[in-house]
Amino acid sequence: MNKMNKQNIHASIICCLYNEVNLIDKRLIDCIKQIQKSELNIEIIILDNNSTDGTKIKLKKLESEGLFDNITYVFNSSNLGKGGSIKEACKIAQGKYCCVFDIDEYFVEDLLNGIDLIESRSLDLLVGSRINEKDHFIYKSNYYGVRFLTSLINFFFNVNLTDSAGCIKIFDKNKYNQVFVKTSGFDFEFELICKFAKKKFIIGEFYTTYTPRTFAEGKKLVAWKDGSKILLVILKNIL
Repeated sequence: MNKMNKQNIHASIICCLYNEVNLIDKRLIDCIKQIQKSELNIEIIILDNNSTDGTKIKLKKLESEGLFDNITYVFNSSNLGKGGSIKEACKIAQGKYCCVFDIDEYFVEDLLNGIDLIESRSLDLLVGSRINEKDHFIYKSNYYGVRFLTSLINFFFNVNLTDSAGCIKIFDKNKYNQVFVKTSGFDFEFELICKFAKKKFIIGEFYTTYTPRTFAEGKKLVAWKDGSKILLVILKNIL
């Protein structure tokens, strides 16, 4: 396996995990192998958010085995929230682009396509939309909540998105360094969009495949609880 050229990393893929022990064998290892087949110079940053179900142990085992040489493992000493983990990853990311990628419900093919698109379309932030997969949404409250929150962002920040919650998000790291995102939960990615829009950075969207999980399978975002926090973040950024 070729070592990465650390001086010219094209993209840093950020995978945040919390109590996802079953996903490591089911999805994570396959995703890593697929990413490594890409001709792009890509690093992967995997963050464990202080899991208690054995995720941390499995990741430490992968790290010690050294099977993949393009990966940095980060083990948070406390639960920083998804956004908090993303911010930690951005501190050490060496790529031109940072790519937030949820391995549970999305596919590497779409991620790699997005990395090509953000550059070819000269964008600063690219969001993966699931709206063409409307029938795949298990919880309709999530779907209608996302449409409502997205419509607010479109109206107040003059963007044209269909799905601000899509969890493939790719953004220019230099532009990210020009904004300050305060939030550390699921609301981080919404604040990121608002801050980029306020700076007049160029935001685009592309369609992705979506295979959602149930809460029993490990889904964590709760529509009414997290949606309320996201709404507050959007309203605060209008001012």
